[in-house]
Amino acid sequence: MFSAQSKSISEKLKGQPLIITIKALARWATNNNLPFVVYRLPGNENFRCLIGSEIVKINDEDLSSLGSGFLISSYEGEKYFINNGISFDSGDREIIISPSWSPDISLDTLDLDNTNWLPYTGTGAVVESSRAEYIQQVSHCIDEIKNTNLIKVVPSRIKKVKPPPAQDLLDIYSSLCSTYGNAFVSLLSTPALGTWLGATPETLIEVDNEGIFRTMSLAGTQKFTDSKPLHDLPWTQKEIEEQAIVSRYIINRFKEIRLREFEEVGPRTVKAGNLVHLCSTFTVDTRATDFDNLGSTMLKLLHPTSAVCGMPKPLAKSLIKSIEKHQRKLYSGYLGPVNMIEGSHIYVNLRCMEVLKNEAILYAGAGVTAYSNPEDEWLETELKCNTMLNIIHG
Repeated sequence: MFSAQSKSISEKLKGQPLIITIKALARWATNNNLPFVVYRLPGNENFRCLIGSEIVKINDEDLSSLGSGFLISSYEGEKYFINNGISFDSGDREIIISPSWSPDISLDTLDLDNTNWLPYTGTGAVVESSRAEYIQQVSHCIDEIKNTNLIKVVPSRIKKVKPPPAQDLLDIYSSLCSTYGNAFVSLLSTPALGTWLGATPETLIEVDNEGIFRTMSLAGTQKFTDSKPLHDLPWTQKEIEEQAIVSRYIINRFKEIRLREFEEVGPRTVKAGNLVHLCSTFTVDTRATDFDNLGSTMLKLLHPTSAVCGMPKPLAKSLIKSIEKHQRKLYSGYLGPVNMIEGSHIYVNLRCMEVLKNEAILYAGAGVTAYSNPEDEWLETELKCNTMLNIIHG
């Protein structure tokens, strides 16, 4: 809904470079202690900035009851929602101010001449696993798989790096958008959760405005090389089985809710930045199947998926808790816009970086099965960390 203020602000912004606009909006939000997020959907050229009047912790992720905004969940299932108070679309360069926006916080103070942004940052000690420790953890997972009912487990690790200058974060976001065209690229900065930057290739659930539901099974990883076409790349038995486990997990959730009318395509090889994966997509017409709440139902059933946790889920989750020294926080949780003009699009939070006061934390994990090689799994996490490092350090 346009107001006189939103029209005047939109005109003010149209003559500005986009990067100046998003920096000014981010600075204005932080100066007013408001949550800010900028995101771009896979395959899109345009991005959207969203500023909420608040970020609230919620108990239920029923999409139909949330209104429009941005949904976030940690790996452990703590859920947060940012309401759509003010939004800016880079395509039409229009500012939309919600009718419910608090009138005592005005965009009139938006300063396009001062774009030095100081994002919210977290603090606290973070324990980093060494190469030897992670390889030992993977070896322990393989032993557990061979001697218990575990089929797959996904141990993660963190990597501490020097944080990029705060004023460069939005430039890095822009570079991620250019480099990873098929990823969901987001920069989230809130008083409650700090600042997270990510470029994730994995859709958890999406429901478009035509009622078409989609999810995917994405697993198996190797470094991208342009020496061969994607369809000619070879995959090992371990990688094929790892991806098949994720697909079976999704199909079993469909069976659990007695949903039989779905379309499966794949697996096929897909490129995600410097990596390639095996991917299968699953599509359901929710209107034809009379399953309007399928998005909310599958969101509850899928998270955390076997791609970030393992199978059986209770055993894998318990093992992960016993061996990981760090808290995953938002890594391997989910995030994305809901009930926006583009529908609802929720992604698994992978290939991400958390910005702390004096350091940045990269998160990565590897799917371990009975066929895994511990050294190879370590190298896989290094490749995944490089998704961010390649952009941060050029």
